[in-house]
Amino acid sequence: MNIELARTFLEVVAAGSLAGAAERLHVTHSTVTMRIKSLEDILRRKVLNRNRSGVTMTAAGAQFHPYAETLVRTWQMTRRQLSLASGYESILSVGADTSLWDDLMFDWACQTREERPEIALRCESGTSDQLIERLFHGWLDFCVVYEVKSRGGFVSEPLFNDQIIYLTSEQREVKGHWDPEYVEVEWDEGIRDQIVRHWGDVDETPGVWVDNKALGIRFMERFGGSILVPKRCYDKGNLPMQLYELEGQPLLDRQVYIMYPEEYRRNPSKKLGIDTVKEGILGLL
Repeated sequence: MNIELARTFLEVVAAGSLAGAAERLHVTHSTVTMRIKSLEDILRRKVLNRNRSGVTMTAAGAQFHPYAETLVRTWQMTRRQLSLASGYESILSVGADTSLWDDLMFDWACQTREERPEIALRCESGTSDQLIERLFHGWLDFCVVYEVKSRGGFVSEPLFNDQIIYLTSEQREVKGHWDPEYVEVEWDEGIRDQIVRHWGDVDETPGVWVDNKALGIRFMERFGGSILVPKRCYDKGNLPMQLYELEGQPLLDRQVYIMYPEEYRRNPSKKLGIDTVKEGILGLL
C-alpha cells in the first residue's frame, strides 16, 4: 500500500475534514479526495462518512486506523534510520511543550549530545495536542507534555509536578484583589481553574497578556509587575531578572507527562532507553 494513502487517511481523521487535511498536507482538496477513494478501492471498504459537519470514520475505518498508524510510524522510523549520516548510530526524535524548551528540555538535549554524541537529536516544540498527534503518526519517539490522550499501543506516565509560583519585581505584600501591573500568561485549562479557585474570577483587563512565560518575563524586565511562572525556574535561578515570591500565595499544580509507543520500551535499539530519558530529565530539576 502507498504510505501516502494511510497518512492522508490519518490526517483527515485528525483534522475532521477533507479541507483541513489538504491544508495540513499542503495538497489540493481534490488530491485528498482521490487518495481516500484509492484507499477505499484497495480495502474494498468505505472508511469515511462525509456530511456537512465534517467526516467520521466508518466501522471499517475505525478498524483500519491503528494499522494505518503503525504503517506510517514504521515508515517514518525506517526512513530516518536509513538516512543516517556517517558517525551517527541512530536518530532520537523528541517533542516537548514549547515552554519546556526554554530551560529544562534544552538542558537535557545538551546533556544528551555531550554524553551520547553518536545519537542525532531531532527536537520539536508545540502544544500538547500537536505533539501527541506527531507521536501517534510516528514522527516522534517520545514527547514531554502537560496533557495526555489515551491510545492503544502508547504509554503515558507522570513525570513531575511543575508547580507554578506567583512572583513580583519588588518585595511587597498583596495589592488587594487585583494587581494592575500583573502580566497574564495564557495557561491551560487546569491552571486557569486553579487561578479562579484561589483568586476568584476577576473581571479586569491586564496591562499585558502573553501566550508564553519567556515573553512575559521580557515585559517584566521592562515594566516590572507580577507574573506566574514555573517554580523550578525561580528555585534554580534561571530567570533573567531578580524576582520575589509573593508570600502567603498558593502554589499551583501542573503535572508533566512523558508519552511514548509501547514498542520503544521493548525495543529501544541504539537509542536511549525510556528509563534513561526519564532519569536524565528528572536529574536536571
